Amino acid sequence: MATAKGPCAHQQELIEVVRKHLARIAELSRETAEALAAGEMGRAMEFDKEIELELGEKERDMGALHEHKKEHGC
Repeated sequence: MATAKGPCAHQQELIEVVRKHLARIAELSRETAEALAAGEMGRAMEFDKEIELELGEKERDMGALHEHKKEHGC
């Protein structure tokens, strides 16, 4: 359960996992834009596929975070 100090340890772990997904999506987006600017469509498509996979993982983990918050109130 959350304390006056903030979220519980499990919620902090879930937040960190989601944050890492978001950072990876940002990195992949930058790499995709660079590949497109360089005319490297193959690389851009590979990065785009990675973005889709990362978004799916982020959504699952964001759902877990939402459920945790709903169930534990923290």
